[in-house]
Amino acid sequence: MNFAIAGYLYVVFFAIACLVDYLPFIPLIKTISSLSMGSMHTIRSDDISDTEKEKLLLKNSLQLFQQSLKLLGFVVLIAICGFILLFVSRLFKSLNYAVLLNYMVTLYGLLLSVIAFFSYFLVKKLYVKVRL
Repeated sequence: MNFAIAGYLYVVFFAIACLVDYLPFIPLIKTISSLSMGSMHTIRSDDISDTEKEKLLLKNSLQLFQQSLKLLGFVVLIAICGFILLFVSRLFKSLNYAVLLNYMVTLYGLLLSVIAFFSYFLVKKLYVKVRL
């Protein structure tokens, strides 16, 4: 039973790693970071009047809010996909999503998730090298 749980969770984490790899997290984080830095430069600037600063900061804050909502959407999408994959475990009689969730919060579950993510990126890197 433990092997079945670990095997199924490995597949779930591997699928989530694949999804995370295809979502544009890095460009989104870079955009959020540059908007934050732009706001800091606007605040520190002595050459810009206060009314212009207000307009620029309002524009930056709205863009930050939009980018943060995108980031939250990606995280929610990943969580939904993970829970869907856990609920699919009902097809197997020996697996139950409650047991899987309990196993995920243990140290072994955490270690399994790290191993699955590393193995996904290792397989991806090896695939690129073999393909070339």
